[in-house]
Amino acid sequence: MQEDLLSELVTMVMERWHYSINEALDTVYNSETFSHLTDKNTGLYYQSAGYVYSFLDNELKEGRFC
Repeated sequence: MQEDLLSELVTMVMERWHYSINEALDTVYNSETFSHLTDKNTGLYYQSAGYVYSFLDNELKEGRFC
């Protein structure tokens, strides 16, 4: 389940930010959003890709997780 979500996030970053696959992978895996996503206590991994992407997109725009 988590792998599918990560795949969708990488695809969204590639499409919306026009990043290469390597740039998108680096962006997702090095984000604060990813840290929250992999933290079982947050429950973020149960959310939809669109919902999680909204946090990542905000982080990319604002420079911080909100």
